[in-house]
Amino acid sequence: MQNVKLTDLIDPGILQKIQDSLSDYIGMASLIADENGTPVTAGSGFTDFCNNLTRKSALGCTRCEQCDKQGALETLQNGKPAVYHCHAGLVDYAAPIMLENTFIGSIIGGQVLTNPLKEEDFRRTARELSIDEDTYVNAAKKVPYRELADVERAAKFLSEIASGLSDMAYKNYIALQNSKKLERAAHSQTAFIIDISASIQRDMSHWIESAKLAVDKQDYLSMSRTLDDITIRGTELLSTLKDTVEYARMNDGEIELSETEYNFEKLLTGICKKTQRYLHTGNTVFHIQIDDSVPTFLLGDEGRISQVLTKVISNAVNCPKTTEITVSAHCRAASYARLLIIEISDNSGGMTEEELANANDYLINHDFQLIESMEADGIGPSIIGLLIKQMSGTMKISCMKNVGTTYTIQIPQLPAEQV
Repeated sequence: MQNVKLTDLIDPGILQKIQDSLSDYIGMASLIADENGTPVTAGSGFTDFCNNLTRKSALGCTRCEQCDKQGALETLQNGKPAVYHCHAGLVDYAAPIMLENTFIGSIIGGQVLTNPLKEEDFRRTARELSIDEDTYVNAAKKVPYRELADVERAAKFLSEIASGLSDMAYKNYIALQNSKKLERAAHSQTAFIIDISASIQRDMSHWIESAKLAVDKQDYLSMSRTLDDITIRGTELLSTLKDTVEYARMNDGEIELSETEYNFEKLLTGICKKTQRYLHTGNTVFHIQIDDSVPTFLLGDEGRISQVLTKVISNAVNCPKTTEITVSAHCRAASYARLLIIEISDNSGGMTEEELANANDYLINHDFQLIESMEADGIGPSIIGLLIKQMSGTMKISCMKNVGTTYTIQIPQLPAEQV
């Protein structure tokens, strides 16, 4: 709930109407302030002493805001409405507006006297605030007088109003969070569909073109290679389409993981071979380095991990200057699980600073405005970031100038023998 403001949850116009009605009802001044004591409404029923003299002084205004905040905090500490003397000598009362356990504002009322005016005290305050003493004292004499019991009843009523505003703020907060969840889910679905559509179009175009060339040349070897490509990529495409069906069944943007036992080394080796074969990059050398800390069998979502690795490795291979790709993996303890750390490095010379910044910004913030430009540049992390997030993992992209790009993926997994 950090950075949640009172005015984000309740419209200032509504707060003003509630405050005006409250002031008219109790016959005393009223004000609503934020968590710092800064007013978010225009004061209702304010005295000339407060509005046109004390608060017009820079020092006086600062002291007023400090008093307003302190009064509400005192209510929090004592569990009952706070009735107190403000710095200028008047009696005020305050009640906090809460968002669950977070203080987000307060209602302040009062600006009355409950005891005979002590003129010298007000003259001393006037001197401190650089206000004409006679003017200040004359204004103080016009401040309404109220019995302390009346002030305490008003404070109790104010506390009930503050409690109602707290409930309103909480309900609006929940509504706001649900709205953001729906918005994120809609963005995620859009990104997912864009990526699937682009993948299907690329594959179909490749297959059709390859098939036409093979038929035109009556080349049996080319036909055989095309069928192999269709088989390999078709399997991956079916996996993607299966994910689409699962995605349509999402609840609050969460995808149910499909966890199975799998051999990571076998999975990785197969992906490298298929990528090399499909992209016809026989000249690209793969170096696979799997540390002994990686268990032979892991429990995790093999399908999604396969999609992530295939897309990242394909992206690295597609860089024109890439001739070598190193894929290394190791594990380290992470609570009851193992954190599988995979690094995929190429020797492409690296991305531009803008490409790198955009890619990492998306992976951290899921800024979907970056998708189109990244896909056009061949970076394509739109679905990568989504899938990794669903597996509670992270990914970071780094570059070494004139050397290459490194993709670091971290995904929690379980050793299969624990199951």
